[in-house]
Amino acid sequence: MKIQQNLLFFLEMETVRICVFLLLFLSQTWAETDELQMVDMKQDVGRDNSKCNITVNFWAELKELRDMVITSKSKIEKLEEEKSELLSRVTTNENKVALSDARLSASESETEELKRQITETPKVAFSVGLTDAREIGPFNTEITLKFSKVFTNFGQAYNTHTGVFTAPLRGVYYFRFTGFSVKTNHWFGVILYHNNKRVSWNTDYNDDVFYASISNGLPLELEKGDVVYLVLPSNHVKYDDSYNRTVFSGFLIFPL
Repeated sequence: MKIQQNLLFFLEMETVRICVFLLLFLSQTWAETDELQMVDMKQDVGRDNSKCNITVNFWAELKELRDMVITSKSKIEKLEEEKSELLSRVTTNENKVALSDARLSASESETEELKRQITETPKVAFSVGLTDAREIGPFNTEITLKFSKVFTNFGQAYNTHTGVFTAPLRGVYYFRFTGFSVKTNHWFGVILYHNNKRVSWNTDYNDDVFYASISNGLPLELEKGDVVYLVLPSNHVKYDDSYNRTVFSGFLIFPL
């Protein structure tokens, strides 16, 4: 009986001990489980925070990219404006260059035309002196003065044998002449004729002045073949010597 009681007591103690062990084991397990859950929760929170940080960083970078795009767009628009302005300037300069080229071409054409005209237009100019014989006149009629001393006679339009200038082409000519006298108490001078028409009468009276002179000049429009010459009026005198005091000159100004 006592043995049975001891055995029961032993069994009860073993059971209590096993129960206590189980309780301790379960408590440890629950503590570890809680700790693991806390770790998982912390990891979840970390993951959430990381996700949040990633999300925040993503939107920040996206905003930065958007700002960069806007800035780049503004720069591109400004560059486009500058490009447009430069193209406008280039176009303006090209137009100016084209206009200058056109003007240069026109000037070159005009120059070539002038060269052609100068080359093709006869060169007409003469200057002649009357004589070295000194006094001429007076005569009882008009005489054509024959200037025998040739200084210049381009185109050979002045004839020293007849004293007549003949226009080789239609144009405007300029004529000039001088006269001189040393004979006192006499009339002296010349008459300029165009064909048979008196154009200019140039005379003076040398009273008591030993040296007296006259001069005149004018342009005339002549047809081809027209003649111009100087005539000594009747009862007038003229003087010339090696100093060439009486001279007749003319030249073509431009053809018509």
